[in-house]
Amino acid sequence: MIVGSLHSPQGRSQKITGVQLSGLMRRLRTDAGIRIESPQPVIEHYLHDRMEALGVSDMGDYLAMLGDGIGARAEWLALSDLLTVKETRFFRQQGVFDCVADYVQESIEQNTDNKSFSFWSAGCSTGQEVYSLGMVLEHLLRAHQPQFEWHGLGTDISFQAIDKAQEGCYSASDIQSVQMKFQSPYLNKVDNEQWQISKNIRSRTDFFHSNLMEVDRAFFSDFNIITCQNVLIYFERKKRQWIIDQLVDRLSVGGLLILGPGEDVQWKNWDMRRVPWPGVCAYKKTGGNK
Repeated sequence: MIVGSLHSPQGRSQKITGVQLSGLMRRLRTDAGIRIESPQPVIEHYLHDRMEALGVSDMGDYLAMLGDGIGARAEWLALSDLLTVKETRFFRQQGVFDCVADYVQESIEQNTDNKSFSFWSAGCSTGQEVYSLGMVLEHLLRAHQPQFEWHGLGTDISFQAIDKAQEGCYSASDIQSVQMKFQSPYLNKVDNEQWQISKNIRSRTDFFHSNLMEVDRAFFSDFNIITCQNVLIYFERKKRQWIIDQLVDRLSVGGLLILGPGEDVQWKNWDMRRVPWPGVCAYKKTGGNK
C-alpha cells in the first residue's frame, strides 16, 4: 500500500458507506462517549487524513484497524483528536477572564490565610487558555500579594496539542489577542514569527494527556478554579453531566467552575451555586451551604 496513492483524486474520492459511518459513530458514542455531528464530507476528510498517514488505501481496511488492542486504541485517540478539533486562542472569551480576576481578587481579600492558588483547564487544546489564566493570576498576585504562589494544569486528549502547549511557542498572529499589559512581561520574542511564554509563567504550569471519559481516575484535585469550555459538546448528555459532577468533586469548597455556554443544560448539583456574571457560565462550590 502506497501513501502517495491517496494524494490522487481517486484515493481521496473514496467514500464511507452509510453502514460504515453508522458503525463508526456508534462506536464513538459507546467506546469514547463522543457525539460527532459533523457532515459526512468532513468526517471523510479526516478519515482520509488518517489513511494517508498510515499508508492505507482502502476505507474498509482502515476501519478494520479500529478494532481491539493497543494499536487500535492509539488510532482511536488519533482519529478522535481530529474529529473533535476545537478553536482556541488567547483570552478567547474576555468575560471569563474578568470573572476569574474578580474571583481571585475577592479570594485574596477574604482568605488571608491562603497562600496559594491552583487551576485546571480540562480540554486545554494547545495551551492558550492555561497561559491566559496564568497571566491573569501572575498579574494580580504579584501586584497585591507577592508571597502567594499559583500553579496551573492543562489536560487534553490530543498528544499533539499537549506537545504544543508544553513548548509554549506561538505565532505573531496567535498573540494578537493578548492584551498589551500582558505582552511585555509574559511573552518573549524568539524571532519575527514566533513568541514564547515567559519562563515565570511556564515554570508554574504543567500539561498532561488525559481523556475526560476517565476523569474519575484523575489523581489531581482540590483546585480553586476549573475551566472546561467547548469540550462537553462532544459528549452525550448523561456522560456530560457525569463529567461535570466529577469536576465538581475535584474543586475545593469556594472554588470556581467555568463551563462553555449551554454545556450545563439540565445539569444540577446541590453543592454548586450559579455565579451571576454576564455572558459566563460560572458556578461556585458551596459545599452544600446555600
